Amino acid sequence: MYKSKIIAIAYIIILFSCEDNAGGNNNDSIISVLYPTSDSIIKDSVTIALEIQDENTVLKVELWINGDSTEIIDYNAPFALELNTKDYDNGLNTFFVRLYEIDGEIHDSKDINFIINNFLVFSTLFGSSEKNEEGYSILQKPDSNFVILGNIDNDILLLESSNTGEVLWSQSYGGSQTDEAYHFEQTSDGGYIISGSTRSYGFGGSDIWLIKSGADGLIDWNTYLGTENDEQGGQVLQTIDGGYIIIGNHINNQNQDSDIWLIKTNSQGDSLWTKTYGGAGNELGSDIIFLENGGYILVGSTTSYGNGDSDIFLIKTDELGNQEWVRNYGIGSDDIGQAIIQSRDSGYVIQFLVEGYGNGNTAVGLMRIDFEGNVLWTKAFGGTMNTKSKMFSKVNSNEYISVCSQLDYSTNSSNTWLIKVDDNGEVIWEKIFGKNAKDDGFAVAPTLDNGFVITGRSNSSVNSDINLFDLWILKTDPNGYSKFE
Repeated sequence: MYKSKIIAIAYIIILFSCEDNAGGNNNDSIISVLYPTSDSIIKDSVTIALEIQDENTVLKVELWINGDSTEIIDYNAPFALELNTKDYDNGLNTFFVRLYEIDGEIHDSKDINFIINNFLVFSTLFGSSEKNEEGYSILQKPDSNFVILGNIDNDILLLESSNTGEVLWSQSYGGSQTDEAYHFEQTSDGGYIISGSTRSYGFGGSDIWLIKSGADGLIDWNTYLGTENDEQGGQVLQTIDGGYIIIGNHINNQNQDSDIWLIKTNSQGDSLWTKTYGGAGNELGSDIIFLENGGYILVGSTTSYGNGDSDIFLIKTDELGNQEWVRNYGIGSDDIGQAIIQSRDSGYVIQFLVEGYGNGNTAVGLMRIDFEGNVLWTKAFGGTMNTKSKMFSKVNSNEYISVCSQLDYSTNSSNTWLIKVDDNGEVIWEKIFGKNAKDDGFAVAPTLDNGFVITGRSNSSVNSDINLFDLWILKTDPNGYSKFE
């Protein structure tokens, strides 16, 4: 009986020993981790320091995190492992190091619990495999959540996400025909004002659609601005009196030309006055900013003035929209003004699309002008974009951030290109984000933690139709690093 008990105990010890060493033998005398120690808080890149009993018997060492191999391996003594923690989520994680001996023996170090505390970066997608979703414009609220304006199929889409990219709510607006989003901003009451175009409602053709929503995206009111011709909305801003100013396009279907259309409304979207600007050709308005004297600067493009091709078109007005001066600029066959920001010296920085660098080629341009419209410098960066969003922002008094897409015509793919430039137009750094399909960035904004957030579209994930996209949100650190690379 005594002998049977001994045999049973021995069997249990062997059994538990096998279970403990299923993936390798835990043996601190053979391999142990010197750094980081358990419960350490780490960030960025970390060198894992090891103590090994006899390095001459070691074939390789391998890092395992949260039960999975990282494929981070070192084959040469003195053995150490380089871990880039930015590839893992913030919070509590566990790792061990597996040692492979030349004779086939395997030993694992003791588990090390550690906390990653990196700058918040993420990449997330919103959408379904049956619909097309795209993000055109993005802002960050004071509570650090993000709000994105875009489209879902043929409807306008507004959604809010947490500061980690988790969608909190979404609302769509539209009818039986095509309704498109252009610009939006948060209003003084915490809601949103959205400018777009609608063919589902209005006066016939395409009309400007102005939507005022609450903080939850539910519509407070909406109105249509237009005629029997086609109109499209551009940037919209809330004015100091609680009303709104909208830049857009008024298209004469009979003459097949277009003018820039400026509309001032009251707080309920009722038109107070309108102005049109243009000549015999086509003028398109895209962006507008306030001036300290109560006037406006409008940016767009023109074929009525300049060399006959499209030129950047700049208009300065008083507070009632009366034209004070105009300027046009061009460096390529076609130059299309897309967005404008006031610089620190009361001048302006304009982002524009340059077409005419060869067949099918385009470039992104930045131009800085003084307060009278005189050109200080012009830069072209390559890449392309053709979207309705505000694609660049001021980082601080002398730095700007811009986003566009780099196209690969040979593979019909595209990557997002993020560029930070200084006050002289010199590139401080640039980053590329993309995989193997189309990953396009349409808008970028600085974040409260001094990083950047991009919205756009991606079809690198699996969809039922390769022509369908998911809305994409990408958060970077201050140096443009993120996970989607």
